[in-house]
Amino acid sequence: MRALNILLMLGIAISLISCTSNNDTSQNRHDANFDMISTSNAMDQSTANQAKKRINRRASVTEVHAVNTDKKLIIAFEIEHKKRFQLADIEKKVQKNMQKAFSDHKAEVSTDKKLVLEIDELEEKINQNEISNKKLKKEVDRLIKLMKEKT
Repeated sequence: MRALNILLMLGIAISLISCTSNNDTSQNRHDANFDMISTSNAMDQSTANQAKKRINRRASVTEVHAVNTDKKLIIAFEIEHKKRFQLADIEKKVQKNMQKAFSDHKAEVSTDKKLVLEIDELEEKINQNEISNKKLKKEVDRLIKLMKEKT
């Protein structure tokens, strides 16, 4: 009877150990998704690229998109799901950091998924030279206005 109890306990322990997954993604998950925007065309995006590099240093960031005009810098990023409870605090810290680092631009920061997608599309248009400087300024102003809206 005692041997049966030991075998039963051993079987339960082995099944519990084998059922757990060993996927610790927190250690190797610092490769955030961001693309460098071309700086060779008429619209210099080096400020946006520098902002992306700075934000990418944060371990919780998974995706970064940024676009700049001569006076404005607009940044949208996503963070890891487990950090969503700290979203407002992270956004505030990044906003303050970007405003300090790029004092010659008016920096706007958002974690809204729609803005991440919109800025990603805008980056693609810039890379493919499908947008003029004047249209870029209008689009950035529209996105900033969209950022300020509360739904």
